[in-house]
Parts: sequence; C-alpha cells; structure tokens
Amino acid sequence: MAIYSSSIIAPGQDIVSCDLDGDAVLLDLGSSRYFKLNRVGAHVWNHIGSGATVGDLRRSVMESFDVDADRCVRDVDNLLTALRASGLVKIDDVPAS
Repeated sequence: MAIYSSSIIAPGQDIVSCDLDGDAVLLDLGSSRYFKLNRVGAHVWNHIGSGATVGDLRRSVMESFDVDADRCVRDVDNLLTALRASGLVKIDDVPAS
C-alpha cells in the first residue's frame, strides 16, 4: 500500500512510549507487546500525532540526520509500514491533490 507525502500519521490506540537514552520503547497495552526504535525511529515517533504529514516527517529526518533524500524516503516509509503492520500507527492515506 502506498504511503503519500500528504498522508497523516496517528499513534494507534493504547500505545504508550518512553525515551530510553535517545531511543524509544513502545508498549502496546492491548497485546502487551513492546517495540524498540533506534534514535531515528524515535525521532519519527516523537513527531507522530502532532498533525505532521509523511512529507513533514521525511523533511525533519533529512534536516536532523545525515541522510540523502532517496534513502530517507525509503527508510521512513519502511518504518511507517512496519509500525502500521504492528498496529502501532494509523496512516490516513490521502493522495496529494
């Protein structure tokens, strides 16, 4: 399923998170499963739910980390796809007008 730059990302229901020395730990209270994100994943997670679009997340990662645009798009989209598959986020797939 495509992820558009204009898509809005929201945290899933019953997900709590905490910082762990720059990384993030997510706990799905519904399934009692937990997940660890590295510092780039934690950076993305910290912007989810603020109304940011996927494009905003990509730009923020490129501005904060030494990564080229193609790799950033691929890595952020792969992360969001994995988070969605695990029920940690909801993606409102809104194609750009």
